[in-house]
Amino acid sequence: MTNNLPIRLAAGSGPTFGVDDLACATASHLGCWEEEGLDVTWTPVHGGVAAMQSVLNGETDASYGGLGPVLKFRAEGQPVRIIVSMARALAQNLIVQPDITSPEELRGKSWAIDGFGALSHHMSRLVVRALNIGEDEIDWQAVGPPPERIARLLEASIDVSLIRVEEATSLDSDTNNKLHTLLGFAELKDLVPIQPHGVLATTEAYEQAHPEQMLRLTKGMIRASRALNDDFENFRKVYDHHVTVKVDDEKVHDIWQKERDSGGFAVNGELTNGHWKSQMELFYELHSELPEISRGDLIAENFVAQALEDLGVQPGQDVA
Repeated sequence: MTNNLPIRLAAGSGPTFGVDDLACATASHLGCWEEEGLDVTWTPVHGGVAAMQSVLNGETDASYGGLGPVLKFRAEGQPVRIIVSMARALAQNLIVQPDITSPEELRGKSWAIDGFGALSHHMSRLVVRALNIGEDEIDWQAVGPPPERIARLLEASIDVSLIRVEEATSLDSDTNNKLHTLLGFAELKDLVPIQPHGVLATTEAYEQAHPEQMLRLTKGMIRASRALNDDFENFRKVYDHHVTVKVDDEKVHDIWQKERDSGGFAVNGELTNGHWKSQMELFYELHSELPEISRGDLIAENFVAQALEDLGVQPGQDVA
């Protein structure tokens, strides 16, 4: 495609990518956005709140981050909207110190999160609630992105944290530490079936002024998710290039298989009504102090709709 259009993306995952962020890495690494006619410039920031704020400040045009910060900003009156989902859940494990052997023992423990309101905080609150533990029974500590949380776990200055599945796998395999997985990827999915996940978002002003960029961004994102879902070799290629945590080949395949089997890849951009009704209900259960907004306030549906007209609908869990 000729006439490539520039776009600046704020990456809430920071300077590195994990399995949760791999669709964004794939869209760049496999050329999905380039083939759609986009020249993407990444700006790493720490967390979805910072990513969305970067867009509001005019420093970037769109952001990747958790859906929670976009919902919160919109509920507070900021003119932001979700364009497309880049996943349907999180690929994370709950890592704990060796003295914690059951979920009941999480009461009173220190729990590391990226920041208050960040994706890690959102998911952690849902886990605590599903375990029938009061949030006031947890010592929440805003520590920062995964490398900082892992460092604090290793030095035993924090008790618990949700960690990317590949990082958790590496920690479990390392005999130099006694950390262990209390709840794995599949167990967390059973415990919290509707999980927060990454989305691409922008301001209403940018959305209206640059519809072609938004459509190309959306199509590239969906094509990247399909590439990951459909072919392990694509997953392996992007993992090897972008994910700094290395694990055995067999375990990388296991991670991909679990993601695929659980419907983790947003092969149709995941804007289905049932999924987002549940997401918004869960969000407002956690944030009852915020005014409620409508789906139309939050989501720009036309770009995914047009992308699916162009690309076709693929069988998956995010079929309307």
